[in-house]
Amino acid sequence: MKVTLSKIDWDSAFFNFRVGRIEGAINTEKDLRNIESLMEENNIELSYYSTLNQLSSCLSESNKLDIHLVDKKVTYTKSINSELITHKSIAVIDQKTPHKNKLIHLAIQSGVYSRFNIDKRIGKEKFKELYGIWIKKSLDRKISKEVLGFKENNELAGFVTLGEKNKRGDIGLIAVDYDFRGKGIGKTLMKSAEKWFSNLGYSLIQVVTQKDNIPACRLYESCGYDIESTEFFYHFWKKKD
Repeated sequence: MKVTLSKIDWDSAFFNFRVGRIEGAINTEKDLRNIESLMEENNIELSYYSTLNQLSSCLSESNKLDIHLVDKKVTYTKSINSELITHKSIAVIDQKTPHKNKLIHLAIQSGVYSRFNIDKRIGKEKFKELYGIWIKKSLDRKISKEVLGFKENNELAGFVTLGEKNKRGDIGLIAVDYDFRGKGIGKTLMKSAEKWFSNLGYSLIQVVTQKDNIPACRLYESCGYDIESTEFFYHFWKKKD
């Protein structure tokens, strides 16, 4: 497949510089030279590239680009257990819920291993802003079907966003506040999410995380999820003069 580069409008507007996505396999130095030329011609500052196979060392070095492996994305799946029940502390969260600042705080906690936090050229403030937008759009049901929260003594201790991808139930963001960890709240949120999808007739559920996010991986595996696939995500930056 020929290597191509396309501009991503939303990301470009958000970061205030041109961002692109690389499609196709980078297998040779010729492919890499082609990416260098395409980024130069289209004035692309940053390009995203995902692949099932990690780039060889010779293909991750360039005189014109800084190439960084920023994420090993793991997709977990499991068949839904229809016999689960929803915990009494679980409640639907929406724009009317008086926990917006706490939700943003939790969303930022959930993204600690995100490529947008790992990549130092993105900057902490843009990373935080990005996750703030993510949870706000989830509350508006623009990018989620539902948001469930776990409350303890009327305090929001965690949440999970629910959507759909590839006709599967999809868990987007999930977070438990640092002060409430170790109490099984993450597992309760996972089971409540599974029950919610079961009620809508889904038979399969998935969640995506970073391989380096060991606590999240352990949580999903303890809930019966298995790894379906792993992708390697790279950021290709134009080198600074």
